[in-house]
Amino acid sequence: FCGEVLFVERLEGQSVLVPCHMEPKGSLRPFGLYLRRSWLRPTEVFFKYTQNDPSVNESFRDRVTVSGDPSDHAVNVTISQLRAADTDRYICEFMVERVGSVDEKIQGSTETFLHVIDGEPPFSHSMSLSLLQTIR
Repeated sequence: FCGEVLFVERLEGQSVLVPCHMEPKGSLRPFGLYLRRSWLRPTEVFFKYTQNDPSVNESFRDRVTVSGDPSDHAVNVTISQLRAADTDRYICEFMVERVGSVDEKIQGSTETFLHVIDGEPPFSHSMSLSLLQTIR
C-alpha cells in the first residue's frame, strides 16, 4: 500500500467521514466497494453494489451513511454514533470485473486510522502517538 494514511481522533458519539477513492485505471469501472476494518478487529463494515443500498455489518447497522457510487471511483462513508470499540484502521477495496478471470480488488488510495476516545479527560496524546507508531 502506498497511499496516504489519515489519522483521525473523535470522541464517542461523534461521527467521522471515511473517504474512499480509487485512481481511475483505463476503462476499469468498479461495480462494488468494501469498507473493512483491517487491524484490531478485522471485519467487513459493509459491501455496496453500484446503484444499490449497502449491506452493513450488524455492529454498524443504522450508523453508516454512504454517498457517491463505486462506479464513479469515489464514495464517502460517514460512520456516526462512534464508540471506543470502533477504533481501528479502515480500508476501502473497490471491486473491478476481470473478463475471463476472478474479479479484482483494488485498494483505495487512502487508509483511515480512527481513534475514538471515550471522552474521559485528560487524554494522553502520547498514547495515540505510540499507537500510531505500532501500525507503521
